Amino acid sequence: MRTRSPVVEFVRKAVPPAPPATGSNISPSKLARPLLSDIMVEHGPVDLLGRLFLKADTSARKRGITLSFAPMQDLIDINRANPETWRPILPLFDPACGGITDDNSFCILGHNPQGEIVATQAARLYDWADTSFHEEASSLRLFYAEPERLKGEREEIEVTAPAARTLTGAVIFAGGIWYRPDYRGIGLPYILPWLSRTYAYTRWKHDFSLSIMAEEIYKRGMAQRSGYSKADWEVWLRRTPVDPGGVIRCALVYMDSGELLDGAASFLARFDAEIDGRVDQRRRHQHS
Repeated sequence: MRTRSPVVEFVRKAVPPAPPATGSNISPSKLARPLLSDIMVEHGPVDLLGRLFLKADTSARKRGITLSFAPMQDLIDINRANPETWRPILPLFDPACGGITDDNSFCILGHNPQGEIVATQAARLYDWADTSFHEEASSLRLFYAEPERLKGEREEIEVTAPAARTLTGAVIFAGGIWYRPDYRGIGLPYILPWLSRTYAYTRWKHDFSLSIMAEEIYKRGMAQRSGYSKADWEVWLRRTPVDPGGVIRCALVYMDSGELLDGAASFLARFDAEIDGRVDQRRRHQHS
């Protein structure tokens, strides 16, 4: 049975449309439709998830950002338009690599008042009932519907993280994360990942949420800020489209569905004091 959170229904009626899009780096898709208009609470605790969606959307708006869903191709186009501040995206989000559809993925874009895209977040659902992250990544099926035809020359993924073999069932891979440099340091890494994970859960009721995180990003505390409760090493990306001539050492970061719901409750309980408070403190420091 599909139900809509009363909180989400209220916001659906109360939130005004986004301003008309002007300027560069504009998404052609659904700019005028608020994100909460398209959220249905299908699985999970309605009150908890409804409050989290409202908090995330309101907190983004407080930072001058309006959120909306968009086709995955928009994410690819935005990535290609911003090579100075964003590496090439993982192939698993590229429709040209096969396997990704509107039924097993979503993309969230953040627009500023000028309609420019300043933040992105995406997720994809995998059905690994008879396999695991280890097998799917090692075979490159994580990236490509037809690895032998689509993979690059000498491209490979090596997985040595022991936990990779335990990540099975309905699994969400989160990624496609980018914040335009002038919108960094305002708390978006706390907001969008939790919004994305909980939306994925209410849509698909998955068993695990996971991602891979480059070592330099992991060392900057991004896994903790994004809310991941576990990390294991390593996942090696060798000569992939992210870095065609190089090798990237990554952490495998993940959580199960119980940890996700506990984390969502914690997010709501501590957001105002910890995240908004930290951002306000940083702003005061910058202007002192």
